[in-house]
This record gives sequence, C-alpha cells and structure tokens, in this order.
Amino acid sequence: MDRTLPLHPLHALLPLDEPFTPAMARAVGISSRALSRMLSAGLVRRVLRGVYVASTASPSASLRGSSVGLLLGPRDIVVDRTAAWVHGALQPDPVPVDVLARGSLGGRRRLLGRDLVTVGGIRVTSPLRTALDLGRLLPPGAALGVLDALAGSFSQVELLAELPRFAGQRGIAQLRTLAAQVDSRSTCSAESVLRLHWNAANLPTPVPGRLVVAGSRLVRLSLAVDQRQFGVVLASQVSAADLLALEGAGWWVVVLPEERVLSADPTIWTRHLEREFHQHLLHQVRDEEEFG
Repeated sequence: MDRTLPLHPLHALLPLDEPFTPAMARAVGISSRALSRMLSAGLVRRVLRGVYVASTASPSASLRGSSVGLLLGPRDIVVDRTAAWVHGALQPDPVPVDVLARGSLGGRRRLLGRDLVTVGGIRVTSPLRTALDLGRLLPPGAALGVLDALAGSFSQVELLAELPRFAGQRGIAQLRTLAAQVDSRSTCSAESVLRLHWNAANLPTPVPGRLVVAGSRLVRLSLAVDQRQFGVVLASQVSAADLLALEGAGWWVVVLPEERVLSADPTIWTRHLEREFHQHLLHQVRDEEEFG
C-alpha cells in the first residue's frame, strides 16, 4: 500500500516551474497513485499525455516547449498542431503526439533555417512557418483560426511573400484564399470560422472585433457593419444588458452560440444572418421614409 504523501512540499521533490513525467516523479519517490491524488487535488495539471506540471506554474511558450521536449529525441523537430500549441495558437486536449516529426533542415518538409526557432530547448517551426503549414493542411475554418491566432507574430506581407515557396503543394489554393483574410482581431476559432463563412455569404464586408459604445457600455461585436449598425456576436461574449444597450443605440445584433458556429452546417446560420441583415435593411428604409 502506498504511503500517504504530504502534498504541500512538492517543491522539495520536483521544480514547481518545470514539467515532469511520471518516471521523473517516481525517481523522487512520488508513485503513480500519489501523482493521481495530486492531480485530483488540483496540485498538478496534465499539459500533455504523460507530462505534468505544478498548478502554480504560469502557462508560457517556454513551458509548453519544455513539456514537448520531454517526449522528443535529440533530432526531433516539432511541427503542425503541436507547434501551434507551443506558440499558444491551439488548445487541443490532449495535444496529439503524432505530429512530432523527425527531420533535418531539408527533406520532405523542405525546412529552411528561418523556418525554425528554439522554444523551451526544442526546435519548433516558427509561427510563420507553422501558419503556412496548417493553413494548407487543416480544414478551412480551423486553418483560419490558427492563422488568426498566430498573426500577431508576423505581418500579412510576410505571409504572402512566402506563398510562392509552396506552389504545387497540397492545400496551396486554400492557403492563398485564407492568407488574404487573416486578421488577428479574432479572439477564438469560432470568430475565425464565423468571419470565413460571412465573407462567402451575401453580406457586406464586416469589421472584426468592433467595439461599440452603447449608452454607458462598451460592447465588443465579433463582426459588425458600421454604416448599417448590424452585427453578430457569440453568445458567450455578450450579456443581456449589453444586448439591451445595443438595441437602444440602434444596433441590430444577431447572437450565435459558439458551438453552432463550430459544428453546424454553415449554410444554416449564414442564411439566417442574410435574412436578419435584409430584414434590418427594410426596417432602416422604412424609418428613413417615415422620418425623412
């Protein structure tokens, strides 16, 4: 039977700011059962399958890189979804370990020196190279979500300048289309998916992340058409009081659940947006005719 492990002096056994594996924990006297109790008690958290960290450790790219590093060989290069996770652009749970690729600067990936950075002691594709790869390889909505999340690390000019390198490769047509739509003002994947399908619908070009003054409130809309005071917002990002204030300020706002945007057939809710927009236009025209 395992002895009862005092949970408070964890720092005396393992560093509080570095990841560790169950094998590392056992080496300092923490059994698998004790580690499970610590996980249940909230003293540690799982960051990858088979990698843990103290709950007090602050999330960072360096910590995520060090976590992946515990699963790598000395010549491995982190790419694709795992690279995006290291850079803070994806939050899969658990992070798939099958995207860790062994390679060199050449080969099938055709990696150049500028495509790689070191994060937490591991070699990982740079934010720009990660965006170029996932923009080609993921489904369109998920791909734009990653591009948006990584866009703060490079300019759109830099992104577009790299496209000729991938001529003829899988997914390049999709990447060219998405590269023109990248916008770091999206705060989550659902907003990126929303913008992608809005742009393909019969709707005017919107402003992402539009801050609207409504009475005494400052409300953020996922997408907005200023001149028509029409917008859409995710249900998780707005309160009933916000919606009342927007209505009082003359805005017509459609609220969409995040899960519907991510999982439902986009033609369903884009048609809903089109109907709402054109209904709003009719109201505006009538008001203009009535009040001149």
